[in-house]
Amino acid sequence: MKGLVAIGIVIVLIFVALFAYSGLWPPIVVVESSSMQHSDAQSSIGTIDTGDIVIVQKVRGSQDVVTYLEGVANGHRTYGEYGDVVTYLKYGQDDTTPIIHRAICEVVYNETGHGFDIPSLALIPGEQWSVQGEPVKTYWNLRGVVEIHDIGYLHVTLRLDLSSMLSYMRENGQPHGGLITMGDHNVQSSGTTLLGYYDQLSICREPIKDEWLVGKARGELPWFGLVKLWATGGLPQHVPQNSVTNLVITMVLVIGLPIALDVSNVVLKRRGIEIFAWTKRLSLKRLRRKSEDGKPKEAEKYGAQEDAAPKKPRKTGPDKKGKEKGR
Repeated sequence: MKGLVAIGIVIVLIFVALFAYSGLWPPIVVVESSSMQHSDAQSSIGTIDTGDIVIVQKVRGSQDVVTYLEGVANGHRTYGEYGDVVTYLKYGQDDTTPIIHRAICEVVYNETGHGFDIPSLALIPGEQWSVQGEPVKTYWNLRGVVEIHDIGYLHVTLRLDLSSMLSYMRENGQPHGGLITMGDHNVQSSGTTLLGYYDQLSICREPIKDEWLVGKARGELPWFGLVKLWATGGLPQHVPQNSVTNLVITMVLVIGLPIALDVSNVVLKRRGIEIFAWTKRLSLKRLRRKSEDGKPKEAEKYGAQEDAAPKKPRKTGPDKKGKEKGR
């Protein structure tokens, strides 16, 4: 019982600390899909796999996010690749499950030319990107298809169809800029070429606005989210087997060990053996009693002061009777 109580207290303290760091409640998300995995066969710490619990830190907007293209230029990496991984709500709808994908680049709507500016294209080598049908390579007021090569651990080509995005937004509202996002594992084949399947093709057809952003991923607790997935409908088929194995081992150590110690203590106590006897030396009552024994009692303290003080000589007056006899 003591072990379970201690575990409960530790869990509460952890969540309080996570909330203070994250600025969000809940401060964590459970990864349900395989869209960020770098392997279907084996999970690894440092990448986002199905069943991982990810800590999400609140952001003010895209100014707090480093995109993949910016990361290529400055070396910023998270979860095995360049750039930040963000969580967002599709079209800002609160009743949807948050999406957790990598920010690839930011597109800025050009009010004058009614296209998109992509300033971060200027940060990467010229041979890594191109604009279909444009004789001159520029990164402003783009309205066609932009190809960005060698993206991610699979070295995919991203064909960013800006014209389709602009048409969709004109039909459904007002064109705007935002983040282009994609799962690390979301790819499709086109002949011999691997193409990146970015979110704006189907998941969320518009660039991610600042107000749709929930936060950015800033830590992970591997495997433990599998408990939630199992409890709410069973484990997905794409869960790496080593994640399940690692979870079982961890649960045995974290939960089973304190229980085993508690039971062993009860059994051995009946035989006169206390395995936790050393903890009594650290008990609060014992420490308090020890501190009180070390302090002198009030009566003794004042008594010692009186004994130590020198006695003053007693004054005596003239002997009246003696004087009368002398007369």
